[in-house]
Amino acid sequence: MAFTEPEAKVLGALSSLGLPHVLTVRELCRATGLPETSVHRALLRLSRTGLALVTRHGPARWRCTDRGRLAITRPVYRDYARTRQ
Repeated sequence: MAFTEPEAKVLGALSSLGLPHVLTVRELCRATGLPETSVHRALLRLSRTGLALVTRHGPARWRCTDRGRLAITRPVYRDYARTRQ
């Protein structure tokens, strides 16, 4: 599956987190520099393909799945994958 640039940015931001860390849409907007609509669209596609998951507690928070972490490490997406902080 090829990612759009917003999907790659969002997945890259999520993949840099260690478990059980999660991010809200607002935090993803700040981390990626993308508008909220782009982040929502990217998260929708990533969640439908099993690359990101949403938590149901309080405000929605998102995390990367193991499959998502593997996908973002492909050489073509190297610039979007961040090292863990």
